[in-house]
Order: sequence, then structure tokens, then C-alpha cells
Amino acid sequence: MIRAFELAIGQLGDPKLRSLIWWSLLLSLVLQVAIAALGIWGLRSLATFETRWINETIVWLSGTGVIVLAVMLFPASFGIVISVFMEQIADVVEARHYPQLGKARGIPIWTGIWTGVVFLVAVIALNLVMLPFYVLALFVAGLGAVIFYAVNGWLTGRLYYEQVALRRLDPAEVKAWRKANAGVLWLTGIVIVFLGTIPIVNLIVPVVGVAAMVHVAQGLKPPAAPGRPFQPPPSPR
Repeated sequence: MIRAFELAIGQLGDPKLRSLIWWSLLLSLVLQVAIAALGIWGLRSLATFETRWINETIVWLSGTGVIVLAVMLFPASFGIVISVFMEQIADVVEARHYPQLGKARGIPIWTGIWTGVVFLVAVIALNLVMLPFYVLALFVAGLGAVIFYAVNGWLTGRLYYEQVALRRLDPAEVKAWRKANAGVLWLTGIVIVFLGTIPIVNLIVPVVGVAAMVHVAQGLKPPAAPGRPFQPPPSPR
């Protein structure tokens, strides 16, 4: 898995990826601003109490609160970004490292976008459900972060793998491979989410995440049930 991220980061200078990086960076930035603006609006809309100082406190806290909210919900934007650029990113990575695989059949862009939207809603809903646990975890050092990364890492690893694998496998096969490699995919998702909480770095995380998942997918162990293999090539150079 570590090697997968090394290869992904090492390919960021590829001219074929350059325009995709800029476009995904722009879309990530737009979504980040949109999440922040929505957070500010939502928090300030609570300032409707008759007591002035309570309203002023809410407004004052909205600045800090929106940062926390933006960080918490930023993984939700990953699905939208990769649904737009995933196919092209994966093609570039495979052409360089796994040319023997040939051209993937791909997935319809609207299928990818729908998957991204479903993922966005799932992340937002799950994090809102988990919010009380995050608050309680504040009383135990580091526990809140562990819960956050574990929950979002599981969702993110699943999304990235399914988006990449569906280009070559049928849904039933994707499910079998995912279950057989749940731990690796979960850890990969956690790393992606962790990078997504680092300012500036988070803007290119969708590109790095897709590239890394392409490499991870090639190293997965086959499921116990018989099925068409994912064509894992020899270890990349």
C-alpha cells in the first residue's frame, strides 16, 4: 500500500496528468469553498435567539466551527471529483505501469457521477449521525480522530476501489474482491482521508487517491470463490 502511494505521488509530474490535476484541483477548491459557505450559513442561521450575546457568540464561533465542519465534510467531496476525472486518471496510470492490461471497458460517466453523489450523501449523513460520538470523544485524547478516520476511511476505500475495479470487472466480481481484501482497502481509504485533512494537499487527494488505488487493485489477493481474476501484473518497478 505504501508503495502504491509512492508510485502515485511520483507520477504527479506526468504531462498527461497535469491538466487533470489542475482541473481536479479547481473542482476540489470550488467544493471546499461551497462546503465552507454552507457551513457558515447553517451555523449563522442558528443565531435567532432573543438574547443578543448568544447570537453574537454563535456568529463568532461560526468562523471556527466552519473550519471544523469543512474538514469533517471534505471527504464527501471526493466522490464528486473522482466521478468526473477517475476514468482519465486511471487510464494514464495503467498506460504507464500496466500496459499489458489493455484498454479498460470503462464505466458510463453518469454512473460514476451518480455513485459520487450517493457517496457524498452517505458521508454527510454518516458523519452527522456520528457527530455526538465525535463530541464525546473530545474527552479522550485522539479518540475523535480515530473514529473519524475509521468511519470515513471505510467509505472512501470502498468508493475508490469500486470506481476503479468496475472499469474491468462485473459488480459481483468487484464485491467478491472487495470482501476478500477489506482490510487493505480500509487502510488505503484511511490514508486517503488523512491526506484529505491536510490543507493544500487535500486539493490533489482525489488524483493521488485514484492513482494509488489503481496500484493497490493490482496487488489484491483473489477471492476464495472462483471468478475472473483482476489480471494482477508483476510488481511495478
